[in-house]
This record gives sequence, C-alpha cells and structure tokens, in this order.
Amino acid sequence: QAMEDALGLVQQADAQGTSLYEHLTKLITALAAQQKPVDIAALSLQIKNATFALDIPKEIIPVGKDAKTKTILSVLNKIVSLYKIPPSAPLPPVKEVKEPPKDDDGNPIPSPLHYPLLPSDLPPPPQDLQRDGYMLSWAGVDMGDDYMAALSLSIRELSVKKDLSQVRLFGKINGTSKDYYILEAACPPALIESDKKRVAAEHKAALENKTPYAEMDHSESWGQGVNGFVYYVSNTAVAKAEDWVMLPRLNGAWIRTSRKSRRFFTGNLNARVGGYPSFPWGEAAYLRARIAEIAHECSLAPAGMWAKDDEVEGANVIKVSDGFEPKLASDLCGEAFGENWEHIMPALREGKEVKGVNNGGRVTKWTPPQLPEDAEPVEGWYTPDDDDEEYSEDIVRNLAEEKTKLPGFVNKEKEPLSPWTAALCTTMGYFPEKAEGAVAAIRSLHWPGALCASDGKSFVNIYVGTGQPRIAKYYSPPPPPKVLGEFQKPAGDDEGDAKPNPNGLVEQKDPRPPAPEGEAEGE
Repeated sequence: QAMEDALGLVQQADAQGTSLYEHLTKLITALAAQQKPVDIAALSLQIKNATFALDIPKEIIPVGKDAKTKTILSVLNKIVSLYKIPPSAPLPPVKEVKEPPKDDDGNPIPSPLHYPLLPSDLPPPPQDLQRDGYMLSWAGVDMGDDYMAALSLSIRELSVKKDLSQVRLFGKINGTSKDYYILEAACPPALIESDKKRVAAEHKAALENKTPYAEMDHSESWGQGVNGFVYYVSNTAVAKAEDWVMLPRLNGAWIRTSRKSRRFFTGNLNARVGGYPSFPWGEAAYLRARIAEIAHECSLAPAGMWAKDDEVEGANVIKVSDGFEPKLASDLCGEAFGENWEHIMPALREGKEVKGVNNGGRVTKWTPPQLPEDAEPVEGWYTPDDDDEEYSEDIVRNLAEEKTKLPGFVNKEKEPLSPWTAALCTTMGYFPEKAEGAVAAIRSLHWPGALCASDGKSFVNIYVGTGQPRIAKYYSPPPPPKVLGEFQKPAGDDEGDAKPNPNGLVEQKDPRPPAPEGEAEGE
C-alpha cells in the first residue's frame, strides 16, 4: 500500500499537466541513450529547461485592422523587442580602473565635471526601478508596474546602444497633446571631446574677427556646469532606443528668458513657444531650460551621503561619502528635517549683464578667449572677476537656512517658511518612523511635482508635473475699460447752451455749398 501511495504521489500532475513521474521517465530514457557517463544533475536541469522554457515570440502577428488594435499591437511589439538586446549592441565590458590624467609636473588634472561623481573603483550602477518604484509609490508617485517595467527595459536598451552610464528616470512632464518621459545620463566622454574642438574653433574665429563679447556664445560646453548631464525625451514609456531624442546643449539665455514666461508644453519638440517675452528657440529649448532649473534646485539626498572630493584640486566635484550612516525616517521628516537633507547639484546663477556678458543660467563664470601672449588687453576687456554676483560655490548645501519668497508661506511670527515640506509616507507598525525600511519624502513648494523619497539608506529624485513653477499669486484678468458716456454736441453749435464735449470729438458738418433758392435738394 505504501508503494502505491508513493507512486500516486509522483504521478500527480501540476497545472501545466506535468508530473515528477513524467520527468523521471524522461531522465531515465535519456540516461539509457547515453554512451558515456554523464552528470545526472546537469542532464535533469537540461530536461527541465526544455520542458518549462519561456517562449518569447519574435513578433506578435497583427490581426486587427482598426486604428485602436493597430496601436495596441504596435506597443506590444515594442515591449517584446525590448526583452532582447540585438547582437550588434553587446553589453559594455567592465570598465578598468584607470589613473586620472596628469600634467607635466605629475599632478592630477582636475575633472571639469560639476555633478556627483562615483568612486573610480566602482562601475556606474544602473537605476534600480523596482526599489525606487517601491519608495515612489509610498510617496504618492505611482506610474504602474507595467510602465516601470517598460521604462526599465527601455533604459537598458538605450544604455547599451548609446553607451551611456548613470542613466536614470528624471520624471515626466505633462503636455496638452502628449507627455514627455525624460531620462538623465552622464555626459558621454566622446561628446565632451568633440565639444572641446568646437569651443577651440569658435574662440579662434572670435579672436581673428574681433567678435564683440555680446555676440559670442556664452553657454557652457558639454560636461561642464549645467551641461554636465544629457537628457533624452520620448512621448511614450515603451520606447526603443531610436525613439529617444537627446535635447540640445543648454544656453543660459534660454533659462533667463524662460524665467519670465509661463507656457504649457504641447508634447511636440518642434512646436513654437508663444507668449511674451518672445522665446524664439522652440519647445525643445524651452523644455531643456525647465529641466535644468528643476534638476539644479530640486536634486536632494540625505545629509552626509555625499561629500566634496578634496583629492581633486581645482575642481568643484563631490563623491560618495565613506562615513555615511543610514538615517531613520523620523530624522528625515521631523521638525528639523532641513538639517538632514542636502542639495547634490550646484545652484544656477541669477545673472546680471557685465560688459556685454550675462552669466545667468550658468554654474561657472564665462571665460573669454585667451589672448596671445604678445597682445595687450583692450579697454573694457571682460574677465570673470568682473562679475561680483553673490553665489555659493558649494554643491552640497544644507536646507536648514533656506527660506521661501512666496507670499503667504509664513509662520505665526510672520517669518518665511522653508520652501520644502517633509512627511512620513509609510504607516506600518506602531512606530513607523522608527521602522527599518520606512520611507520619508520631501517635496518642493517652488516646483510642485518635484520630490525626493528615501528610506534612510538610498534615495530617488523624480519630477512629475507640468514643468511650471508656483507663482506668487493667482492670475487675475485685467478689468475692462470704463463705458463711454453719451455723445454731446460741441460748444458753439446752434444750441447755445450745449456743453463742451469732454471726449474731444467734433461733429462734422455737410461740406457741400447750400442749394439755390427754389431748387429742391437732390435735383
């Protein structure tokens, strides 16, 4: 009886109709067919993989003819294709640790980058959207598991095909017709090298043609300041690598002009940006300017996680802090939450015009072309020291001393409040703020939709909104003009008591001569 019970147990089939008895039968048959000794465990695993292999079709056969069905099938085809990386774009090899370049005296050349740098002995890790999606969902930003999975696959393919590192989901900007999904990546070294040649050629031409400073390009080159990152946008989360469009290199004039305008995005990068003041560069430039302001003002991390890299002389860069200790959610969202959060991106300059040069919208000061050694500076020659704008050179800046300039955000003593608000997002247990894995989020009041979520050990920044800052007061249309009064005859007319006409109008009289007596008018 025990033998029959055991045989019945191994013959019991699962939901797919397979059983242990069937597997053992295939294994014994395969062993009998072997002519030489084999690894039974490896052979058993091979049979299991053949039985339970996931069959991913290369392409879904379109069966519908209507527009809705075709759209759905197109999206499904993209999702299926994202599961496989083409052989022409293999995974990048593990990068070797190289010593930093050195000058003639043997000193390391400072890096021109002005964004957080990872330790040189660690490869740039890809963004873990599952972990970040968990924290974001607690913070109230949930795009759905399907969209997050599609974005994760799309980021992988874009990183491989474009050879990008530190790719992360920057956020989503809503448009009137379509939305923008935005990815952020470290500026590729090839792009930095090519841009150095462009800057050298422009400076050489400017010296030869004696171009005035006001007519020269004052934007930062790739890899420096506000252009330390590259940004890719797409109108859909399910996007192939060729569907992502890289935004152009940012010019400081775009930021200075966009600060004075307020226009919603359409979702078309080639669209015209209307309104006043005029923004003639198009929606792609307008989008890039808004992304820069959000990134440089709203990129945060728990205090102590990043620190300035003192080993790199002559450069303003930061690195992962070696002595960082994880924090509790109670520290990240308590009354003194500002002391436990820090900026990790440099601030943008407000700017003022000095000798035809305006550094507004930049991180570093603009440097004019270097004169030949035998040339003497002419009168009015601009130098970076001429711009005396108050500006904090520190990338890592604490939030404790920041105060908002928006009216109405004051405390009982009429003092301005912090431009940030922090809250605990998890509700697990009796003391959730002390629980391991509890999530706290900090939101920006100046840029609604920008937030940073953290569990004390890791963090994620994201922006989901319209791309517009909060305004000081609601828009109120101007009142209509006063209604005009009744028409009055001017003084000196037939009626002697006629009042003077206040609106300055003069009644026109018939210019024709009077008709002779006896002739009717019109004969």
